[in-house]
Amino acid sequence: MAYLPFYITPDELSVYQEEQEQQILKGKELTTWHKHDIEEPFRYLYLSIAIAAVSPLFFLTYFLHDSSEMLLTYILSGLTIIMSGVSYLTFGLDNRYDYTLSDNGLVIKKRRDLPNWVNSATQLMGWVGAIVCVVMVGIAGPMVLVGAGGFILVSFRMLKRQPDEPTEVRVAEKEDWLFAYYNKKRKVIRFYHKYDECSKRNLEKHTVFRAQTRGYSYIFFKTVQDLDALLETLSNKYGIECIDFPDHKAFFEGRPEPRIEDIPSRSLEFPVADTFDLRAQNAPLPEWRRIYNGKWQTESEIERLKEAGEQQTTPAS
Repeated sequence: MAYLPFYITPDELSVYQEEQEQQILKGKELTTWHKHDIEEPFRYLYLSIAIAAVSPLFFLTYFLHDSSEMLLTYILSGLTIIMSGVSYLTFGLDNRYDYTLSDNGLVIKKRRDLPNWVNSATQLMGWVGAIVCVVMVGIAGPMVLVGAGGFILVSFRMLKRQPDEPTEVRVAEKEDWLFAYYNKKRKVIRFYHKYDECSKRNLEKHTVFRAQTRGYSYIFFKTVQDLDALLETLSNKYGIECIDFPDHKAFFEGRPEPRIEDIPSRSLEFPVADTFDLRAQNAPLPEWRRIYNGKWQTESEIERLKEAGEQQTTPAS
């Protein structure tokens, strides 16, 4: 693979990836699909956590129910419904995976599957809060701003809420495909490939983490038949080794993969404001590194370690 230029910004990476995706869309035998899933052995783990988090409220509502005090029951029931929604949106959401595959490559998009109505509901709450703030100021005067400042700030922030969750995109062109493991119980492939990464690193988002690397992406399927069809295509048409991994519990553990240790990777963290200067000055690229003796080492470091090891094992004359 010819990796993308090294000194780029995350926005520039997105542009490059869109161009790569267009090339993949022009390829033969184009297939697209999506799947809602999670990277865990138990498919409904996140949903179970959401139910467990809110279950005490259900029990509280049941045990405190009193037909002579229905107001309390109504309040608790309303609170339970609201908190159930909050718990689901906080803990229970799946990821949404979108896949585009052709003989030119594979595009994997992953994002948290936040329902579209959440953004609309949040903005509606923001409008209601903003209107209440304006009415309060009109009735009680500007002094109300002192006590309600935090509420006002939250309300106006809700109005600016972005509609979509961040999407993680990986592009694997055909020549960068390596090998794959699969598990039929969870209907998933762990697909190893080379890819580019460029992301904003720190909270202030002033630093870029840039990498030309290799790793894996999960490919989920709705049926075992769909999984088998892709396995046959990868094996027979593209010559990709596909290995059965029957232990679905260990499948998602992310253990080190010895088969990619000799494939080098390079990365660097630098201020995003310096990107254009680094590019204009043809700044040197970071050294390639690969895993040796369980650690990331450059080729020069590996040579020194090998020489030291040979000297230690060579008997004295």
